[in-house]
Amino acid sequence: MSTEPSEAPETGRPGSGAPEEPGAGRPSAEEPEAGRPGGGRRNAWAAAALSVVLPVAVGLPLWQQLRYYDRHRYHEAVTTVPVGGGAVLNHASWRLLDLRRTGTGVRVRLRMTALDKDGTSTLEDLFEVRDERGRRWQLRSDPLNDLGQVGHPVTISASGPVPADVADRVFPVVRYAPLKQEPGPVPVLRFRR
Repeated sequence: MSTEPSEAPETGRPGSGAPEEPGAGRPSAEEPEAGRPGGGRRNAWAAAALSVVLPVAVGLPLWQQLRYYDRHRYHEAVTTVPVGGGAVLNHASWRLLDLRRTGTGVRVRLRMTALDKDGTSTLEDLFEVRDERGRRWQLRSDPLNDLGQVGHPVTISASGPVPADVADRVFPVVRYAPLKQEPGPVPVLRFRR
């Protein structure tokens, strides 16, 4: 009799007495064999398809958004009015009378003459002052500005706060802002002082 411990039977070997697992010893479906035909071609086709589909899937919506933005982006068609001159905007003729500093900002007075029935209201006109750096300050017009008649000049007053250090260097602007904006540039009058 031998006193050495007997070796335990190994599992998974034929004849070891342990049941064999199904599929043991064969390569799994997840791990393709190195020599298996078509294994590398499948990845190349997937990469080629992805290189076509991905730019279209990402690029097409982005291109459509950029086109929409460009069509509806705010563009201005600026008409510069010389000192003492006038210009036409929103069916009315406009002329700058004066721009004065106030305690908190500026006050602008403009002469508006309606050219037809559509030019008798200033509801769609915005008044502001700008400086050479492109900064803007909105002005509030007086509430009685919409009393114009065709062919009769009306004085329009608008005022608003502007920093004291730029109040002497700003220029008045009248901007047409219709309630239903059509695509395209927005007409603007820029008055020289």
